[in-house]
Amino acid sequence: MDYIYAIRGWLELSWPDADVEGVDETEEQHESKVARIHELLTTKASAVELADPGTPASKRYRAGWCWPQDDLGGTEYVLFGADVTEPSEVLNEIREVLAIDPYVDGYFSVEGEDGEQYRQWLVKNGRIYSKRQLFPDFDEEGIPQGYSTLPAS
Repeated sequence: MDYIYAIRGWLELSWPDADVEGVDETEEQHESKVARIHELLTTKASAVELADPGTPASKRYRAGWCWPQDDLGGTEYVLFGADVTEPSEVLNEIREVLAIDPYVDGYFSVEGEDGEQYRQWLVKNGRIYSKRQLFPDFDEEGIPQGYSTLPAS
């Protein structure tokens, strides 16, 4: 039986602003970059293919990437959420994005099914950092250390 990891996180694509962001690109170059990344992180696999264990992970995991349904006129965020058996494949997909946009930022939480394996991936200005730490346990009693309670409404 395969060991399952829950991976959830996001990438923030760079914005064309040479003065603030250090990204010197035109609006057209930016739109082209976003379109290439969208194509990269999209699969045309059917539900049957995605459910087939014989389908390569590199093809299946692309179905875990999500884009906002409409352009809200700001930063392009790309979200990921899926249970996977090969976290390195998701990491490779992040690296493929960095090859297109070397200024990406982001964050990912990787948690093994038994809670024994976990880590965070921080993507900052095109570099990937890893730390063996995770969000506080949702089943933990009381307020997790370092957190405060916010009103629900």
